[in-house]
Amino acid sequence: MRRPPKGGPATGDCVRVLITSGPSREPIDDVRYVSNVSSGRLGVALALAFARAGHQVVLLRGQGSAAPEAGAGVTALEFTTARSLLAAARGVLAGVDAPDLLIHAAAVADYAPRPAAGKLKSGAAELVVRMQPTPKVVDELRRLDPDLPIILFKLEARVSRDELHRRARESARRVGAAAVVANFLEDVTAHGHRADLLRGDGSSQRLDGREAIAAALVHEAEDILRAARARAEEGA
Repeated sequence: MRRPPKGGPATGDCVRVLITSGPSREPIDDVRYVSNVSSGRLGVALALAFARAGHQVVLLRGQGSAAPEAGAGVTALEFTTARSLLAAARGVLAGVDAPDLLIHAAAVADYAPRPAAGKLKSGAAELVVRMQPTPKVVDELRRLDPDLPIILFKLEARVSRDELHRRARESARRVGAAAVVANFLEDVTAHGHRADLLRGDGSSQRLDGREAIAAALVHEAEDILRAARARAEEGA
């Protein structure tokens, strides 16, 4: 059985939080890559909010995405591909200070090219890139730690809010996540971010702004860990 969280709001001690953030980059060749529009800004806001609340934070951030300033109290490590994110996260989970909670906010590619050596020549009438599935990072981490509390993120575009929530809750059920943050692509901009926090008990909360989302997730994470600690004490 997983050891209970070492602290939290009930004791005043910090807990250890692993946050993934930003996009993966899957190489086509030595020069080009496939990526996505994730900026990593929300991941940094989350990391800073948890650090300000007195918690230990490891932030795994995609190369080129937003990063916290030095001295912010966040341990930030960089990843490139889905496989490198998985390797980095595995290393954190296997470490002495293994996390008490995972917040998986990174936008990880579902498919990756088979990269060519060197640089592909230009001038062809078309370029066909064959892609293959990448490992599902959160599924692999769940297998490594079946009891780790997880908060997921789910982004969709051009679907109804009901469909967004359905897909988000299905993702949460698949990996046993305690909560999931559901957002539309059109609600994520350089200047703002709106999202819905969907809890395991079926309730939801509309959130507006990165700071509001971050503050809500600190509170949610502390509630999740408080409940986990209570269950562990009851089972002792």
